[in-house]
Amino acid sequence: MYRLNIWLIQTGEPLPFKENIKKMRTALLADKLIERGHSVLWWTSAYNHLRKEWIFKKDTNSELKMGLTIIAIKGLGYKKNISLSRFIDHRIIARKFRKIAPKMQKPDIIITSMPSYDLAYESVMFAKRNNIPVLVDIRDLWPDIFFNHVPSGFKKLAKKLFYKEFLMIKKTMKMADGLLSIMVTFLEWGLKYAEREKTCKDQIFYLGGKRNLNSNNKSNKIMRLINNLNDKFIVTFIGTFGAYHNPSILVDCATQFLKNNIYFIIAGDGKFFNEIEKKASTINNVLLPGWLNQNQITTLLQHSNVGVCPTAQNVSLFPNKAFSYFSAGLPVISAFRGDLQDIIEKYQIGFYYSPNDVDALVGRIKRLYEDKELYQEMSENATRVFDEMFDADKIYEEYADHIENVVNEYGKQKRE
Repeated sequence: MYRLNIWLIQTGEPLPFKENIKKMRTALLADKLIERGHSVLWWTSAYNHLRKEWIFKKDTNSELKMGLTIIAIKGLGYKKNISLSRFIDHRIIARKFRKIAPKMQKPDIIITSMPSYDLAYESVMFAKRNNIPVLVDIRDLWPDIFFNHVPSGFKKLAKKLFYKEFLMIKKTMKMADGLLSIMVTFLEWGLKYAEREKTCKDQIFYLGGKRNLNSNNKSNKIMRLINNLNDKFIVTFIGTFGAYHNPSILVDCATQFLKNNIYFIIAGDGKFFNEIEKKASTINNVLLPGWLNQNQITTLLQHSNVGVCPTAQNVSLFPNKAFSYFSAGLPVISAFRGDLQDIIEKYQIGFYYSPNDVDALVGRIKRLYEDKELYQEMSENATRVFDEMFDADKIYEEYADHIENVVNEYGKQKRE
């Protein structure tokens, strides 16, 4: 395969400036593409979506490493994920992309992520104007998910007001050369908007993860916490304390295990952190270490027993944290429906519980704590399933293969 110039368009992931920053989907894919000799231009935001802080104070071009350049576009910034400020921020970035993209060297292919849908729309329109193949990687169901926050009596009116936004989604899905997704449910959603059946260019590539067996940070704050816990049974949450992943329910669970050997480590940060910290302040079996780097996450997972994926909503999602848990051989207890629930139940690697059902979550934790044989079986299953299905090295090799195949096929069609 000849050297390709590839654009990856994704604004919500952390940029891998340092080795201890956890690499997510775009960074992992970029690494694979660069290994194959391709060059990658990653279009992103100058704002850190997870930490809600500026990375750059203006539009910035930067070479992260040989073969990987970023263009970080400055929008408005925002403090809440569901907010007018975020809508405006994404619209500014999309319009800036429309102006900047024609000035750049044309790529051989574009892979654009959703969200944000307006930037994905501009990416697809640019690709079509310039006869460039484009794939849309669906990672969340925007703007549909916003209607979970609209009172039922106003949903019809809201959909009329957002008519042009839904039209934008439909055009994006219809005009893309292929749809990719992190799970079956999302791909089906995209194909419904595209009004067509699945083809060979439409594929599912799970987020996946890397097995980090070693931590270079043995003296970090996590290790100090672990040393104090000795032989405790540790239930772990790692992530952003947001609307989808609010771990507050774990504090409620912890109150029912005060006389057991069970401790809860709720790692991360976000809008609910202060509320959870206050709630846990009088409980001695809950620890809140704050935001962790990759080394610290590795250390924590090596000493954990169970990983939890809580949500207060009835949603289908396959969060990154699940792959991290599986990579460490942890049984997973999750409230997310869809692919994650199906896989947990099919391969016996944990339990599903209904969102907000504290008693059910307590019961699942208690069963894994008391039934040593079941726990060991689920732990071994998690390790095996990770190796077979969720190893990022395999997933992103296949993703890179798919990109090259689409470029080849597109080239053949042009020559015919």
